[in-house]
Amino acid sequence: MKHLIFFLLFTTIVFSQNYHYAIDDAPVKTPEVPSGVNNQLEEIKYFEAFLLPIAQKASIQAALDLHGAVRLEKGDYSGVDIVMKSNQRLYGYPSLTKVSNITITAGSTGVVLENLLPQDKTITLQAGGVISNCTFKSIKWATLKATNATFTNNTFINYGGNILIDCSQSGYFRNNKFIKHQSGGLTTVLTMKGNTTTPSYGNVHLHTNFLTPHGDTSELDNLVSATFVGIDAEGWNLTGDGTKAMFKASNMGNVKITDLGGGNSYSAVRTGAYDIDAANVSILNKKLFTEFDVISPRTNMILIGALGGYKRGSGTVTGYDLWGNLDNTNSLKYNNIEQTATITNTAIISSVSASILGNQYTPWSRPTWETLPDPTGVNWRDDRAGKTDSTIYIQNLINTNGVAELPEGTFYISSTLKVPLDRAHGIMGKGTGKTTIVGMKDDFPLITLTGGQDDNFVLAHLTLQGGSVGVYSSQNFGTQHMSFVWLKYVVFRDQNYGFQLDQMMGFDNNFFDNISFVNCNKGFFQDPLVNGDSDHSSFVDKTMFYRGQFINCTTAVSMLATRADNLNAWVDCKFSGGQTALTLGGNNYPIAANCDFTGFTGKQVISSGDISLYNSNFYSNSTTASTIKSINSYIEGCNFSDATTLFSSVIYNPVNAYIVNSTVTSTVSSLVIDGDWNSKYSGVFMNSNFKSNPTLSKLLVNVKEGTATVIINTASNPYPQLLVTR
Repeated sequence: MKHLIFFLLFTTIVFSQNYHYAIDDAPVKTPEVPSGVNNQLEEIKYFEAFLLPIAQKASIQAALDLHGAVRLEKGDYSGVDIVMKSNQRLYGYPSLTKVSNITITAGSTGVVLENLLPQDKTITLQAGGVISNCTFKSIKWATLKATNATFTNNTFINYGGNILIDCSQSGYFRNNKFIKHQSGGLTTVLTMKGNTTTPSYGNVHLHTNFLTPHGDTSELDNLVSATFVGIDAEGWNLTGDGTKAMFKASNMGNVKITDLGGGNSYSAVRTGAYDIDAANVSILNKKLFTEFDVISPRTNMILIGALGGYKRGSGTVTGYDLWGNLDNTNSLKYNNIEQTATITNTAIISSVSASILGNQYTPWSRPTWETLPDPTGVNWRDDRAGKTDSTIYIQNLINTNGVAELPEGTFYISSTLKVPLDRAHGIMGKGTGKTTIVGMKDDFPLITLTGGQDDNFVLAHLTLQGGSVGVYSSQNFGTQHMSFVWLKYVVFRDQNYGFQLDQMMGFDNNFFDNISFVNCNKGFFQDPLVNGDSDHSSFVDKTMFYRGQFINCTTAVSMLATRADNLNAWVDCKFSGGQTALTLGGNNYPIAANCDFTGFTGKQVISSGDISLYNSNFYSNSTTASTIKSINSYIEGCNFSDATTLFSSVIYNPVNAYIVNSTVTSTVSSLVIDGDWNSKYSGVFMNSNFKSNPTLSKLLVNVKEGTATVIINTASNPYPQLLVTR
């Protein structure tokens, strides 16, 4: 009783919920609120937005027009269609808030939609004035529709649903970014049609997952350019409703594709992986192929580091074929003839050079990473002694309310918090600088996930500090296969493992939005059962880490797969300090795009079977062996400023390096021998600058088992050509 009296006298917080805990187990103090520590900027905007209670959902439009920025509670706000105008922002709950149809008014700029579930509804971009600089993030199961609309420089991040854009009569779409698009189960999940009067161009798709479309998958027509970095297509034309190739493109200018994988062996009617009619096509890193793949006769085709060829469409062939290490031959072929010396034919040099050089456009802007909030300070371990234990308080919030919504403050816990995987439970704070859960000791996981099959949980806007693990998933707590886990704004600090997948089943199609790891032994840890079955493989598929920071972790990410991982990506991430940034194995198409890697001191910055690096920078590293240890490295638009040799040998494997439009300070002419195995070293260098090997700084070089041959002896002029805007 004395605890209750003390609490009522000194607390300033009123609790209206029934928490069902014993009085003596309730917290006896208001949690300590950190002073002088702010949230991250996007969090500040979120919490400053007007909170519209679900009971007032009928007034959602009036609230937007009055306040400009509105955030919603969890639940169902559908029933009222929404019209968004310039600079209006609508935020759903981290578990996604259900809403109705949304229209973006023609001429709008600066619109933000985030964490919304317009399930089976439509987001319409209205025809008329230019729609620009809008952000659509974490939208699920909505059709994006634009008919004869005009929109430029918009960003679609973690968009789940069909994208149907038809500007074949008028309007245009230019320089839009589609970062993580996932859709399937229907027919024609991606349509992009332009016209010749007001051409469309410069749109970039980074990480696309077509998951079992029932019929035709995509249709692109009459675009000046289109770029796709990372496509995983699984089971397209699943029920046989379509007749077209998975990637169908007609009347195109320039098409660039990288990291093309998947398969449709179990589809009712098998069609080709691609059928492309374009002036120029370049594909880097392709393992997806069928006997039905087609390239038009007019197309100049550059195919580098790929498996499987293609057929030419009907008609007189006027385009050329340039193949670099197709089907692991280590040869470079022009029109199926191996080139073993420098090309002297001026017509061939001119046409191939034009395709390789393309046009110089503006690279995607570098991310501006904020200093992560540190609400408990450097003495947090000493300061936690003797603090009030909030374990039962938080657990009862989870048990009673589903999502424990914690106020500002530091909450100390003495045992693990159990969060069911059922799409309804989790923890949400008031921001990474305002709400912290701290382990009173470091011998237990702060959060343990329980149950769950194809399920997820909520975790947002807080810092998790101490304990042995931040979030722990294991088959010991029920069958665990997670999908559509969309976490946002969480900082993991001072744990052995930040996020651990311990011999559970799998982690599929997830999105980590500003999830960061500081001072952890391993930040994100895939921990499979070695020599075990797939049910204990902890596989990770199609998961994106977006704008995360990995600071002073011994190993930032450890993903040594026993069942192959597929198309995981790190986008706009900062890797700073520690031994190794990425330790990967058994990964197909892992992508790091627009990232920085700095301050690493282990043997390598990256160790992986395969790695794809785009628009990424490496600097101020002092590794003891090399920068990268990988069997296959696919590199475009990158800068390597360190003096350490770029590549190491890989035991029992050859090493293949494909370096395009990049600048490298250290040597690329040979490998560092890691152990006693000297791998055979091959690769293709295109339009790259090698400061330590100037004789290789040419437009096209083939390396075959250690011997480099200059194929086009023109000085290189590197600039990124994938992640760019016109």
